[in-house]
Amino acid sequence: MPQTTPKIAVCTHLVPLNMPLYLVKKMSSIQPVTKQFILQSRLFNNVLEGIEDRKGSDRLSDYVNHLQWIAGHLTNSRYHLGSAIGLNAHFPYAEAYTDLSQPPPHNRAIDPSVKYPSLTEIKKSWNEFAAGFAEKISALSSEHLESETPVRVPTGKTLSDLLTFIASHESYHIGQMSIIRKSLGLPAMSYK
Repeated sequence: MPQTTPKIAVCTHLVPLNMPLYLVKKMSSIQPVTKQFILQSRLFNNVLEGIEDRKGSDRLSDYVNHLQWIAGHLTNSRYHLGSAIGLNAHFPYAEAYTDLSQPPPHNRAIDPSVKYPSLTEIKKSWNEFAAGFAEKISALSSEHLESETPVRVPTGKTLSDLLTFIASHESYHIGQMSIIRKSLGLPAMSYK
């Protein structure tokens, strides 16, 4: 009997976020979000530490994405966001994670017919991009942060809203990766 892979939802749902105005005004600085991206740059490496490339395509079930897809999806998301903040870089494996027939942000669901890059290749791309990414975010002007983006996210429609949402998105997927890590018999992800 041939194995089939069900479609998995790919982070495209939009739910409006209602927050009291006094809280929004207190959160005008991008620095906490920048710190979150710096932390997640480290955690991304920590969660993949000690995982052999050959284990990158192991799945807990047909309903769960594998590490190569999750790590590549996160890296592709960062590179894609980079263009919105003025970074000129291209994720060499973007095609494996992008489907232009899907609505923005054009995420491609996991596909068993796609040959995904190894965890080593994905980590290399992540790390090459990470330092300049956080530095660029930290240097964004208030005017740029408050400019509207073509993609609306649950936190709003400005660049600041998009950055806040992507920081949460990364945290969500790093958590998924940590569960897969444990299922492979490895110790919990380090925060160091």
